[in-house]
Amino acid sequence: MTEDLAILYLMRSPGIGPRTLCRLLGHLRAANVTAVEFLRLPAGDRAEDFDLKPEIAASIESSNSEAELLYAALEAHAVRMLVIGADDYPKRLNAVLGDTAPPVLFVRGNLELLEVSAAGFCGSRKASAKGLEIAAETAGLLARRGVNIVSGYAGGVDLAAHTGALSSGGATTFVLATGILHYTQKSAVAGYLSDDNHLVISEFSPRLGWSAHNAMQRNHTIVGLTDLMVLVESGMTGGTFEAGKVALRHQHPLYVVAPGARGDTAAGNVYFLERGARPLMVEADDPVAVDELITVLDEGQIETRQTNLFP
Repeated sequence: MTEDLAILYLMRSPGIGPRTLCRLLGHLRAANVTAVEFLRLPAGDRAEDFDLKPEIAASIESSNSEAELLYAALEAHAVRMLVIGADDYPKRLNAVLGDTAPPVLFVRGNLELLEVSAAGFCGSRKASAKGLEIAAETAGLLARRGVNIVSGYAGGVDLAAHTGALSSGGATTFVLATGILHYTQKSAVAGYLSDDNHLVISEFSPRLGWSAHNAMQRNHTIVGLTDLMVLVESGMTGGTFEAGKVALRHQHPLYVVAPGARGDTAAGNVYFLERGARPLMVEADDPVAVDELITVLDEGQIETRQTNLFP
């Protein structure tokens, strides 16, 4: 048995959600016990030594067949697993989100993109034409400077940012709100994709479908994978609004497009600008200014940046 397959057994076990799995993996690291070794223990020892409810510890074997099918499917689709605490787990994500970071990431594509400067983009699926133009232009300008453009692969601003990056010859990361086995190439980006210019990431069980809750959670992860966030258009509810709140909560650099006369889709922009986010544009017709973003990306590595980003 491989360590990845053992992790899948745990993920598929009744009663082991992301928080429980994260806590269990922490106990295993502290005890210098691998997931494979853990599964070989009697159920009673699993419960007693690793703070699991007895019924959960006893139910792990019931997940074996489904876990093995998933493992085979992941191998067939060249999907890798990055487990929190391991050397290949994104340090940026752990540093930003701490104990709320996802315990496991499923990834395919160019893993080197996790090591370069990254800017996250979020915005409404129903953004204005001007908002989409700003997202594509800003993402393209940053991508041409070697910045990885990270977004949620949804319609509207997300797809505009991904397409802007790729059409400019840059790279992008798709952070899914579904399991990674649901990933397909969308027509807007398919013609640009190569082996080295994109990465696909999901924190969810590989066959899990879309839900509003998962989309919200995915936006937390986008913040954690980046050095700064660009918010294009936001209402006062929904995933974009949540992403902006997460960025402010973690004192993460948040740049918000000045709303001008963009209507309801930008009501959230005002909210964040009033709470310390930095304006990306002064007037609606000004060119997008990326020099400050590049400065923050160059100086703002997660391990060393100052925490007093917002006055």
